[in-house]
Amino acid sequence: MGVARNIEKYLTNNQIQYSLLEHAYAEGSFNTAQVAKIDNRSLAKGVLLRDEDFHYTLCVLPSSHKILRHTLNQIFDRHMHLVEEDELVQFFKDCEAGAIPVVGKAYGIDVIWDDELMENDIIYMEAGDHRHLICIKQPEFTKLMQNTLHDHFSASRNRHYQPPLHVRNTYDSL
Repeated sequence: MGVARNIEKYLTNNQIQYSLLEHAYAEGSFNTAQVAKIDNRSLAKGVLLRDEDFHYTLCVLPSSHKILRHTLNQIFDRHMHLVEEDELVQFFKDCEAGAIPVVGKAYGIDVIWDDELMENDIIYMEAGDHRHLICIKQPEFTKLMQNTLHDHFSASRNRHYQPPLHVRNTYDSL
């Protein structure tokens, strides 16, 4: 499949330069980082939450991190809840189940991204399937996330994979 139709259209319309990284099939951001041989801190994952009024927000954070829901509740002054898997399908119809994109604006969803992502020169993100990642440089990520909220709302998961020395940390083809 490659890049999902809505994501590709959004990237093109907003003149975001990117490349694709193909990898072995993997589900879950931790596994995806391992098979793609990238640092899981540079893989942005999307987690969809909703409040008590069913207002949806896509949280974008490094795959090495977990959401601090209490912090998000304070940021929004709302009670945020994780959206169930079966509910995700209605939002990301052009993506494979579980391949949650971080480009929420392409789907009409509000976005908040974690400032931890600013620590990376290169950001990888789901392309809409379980075999491809979009790879963009930091300035393009900032452009992609313009006019969205950002804050610190995550914490590192200590149990996550620490990359060996041979992992990709730059992407020269951009």
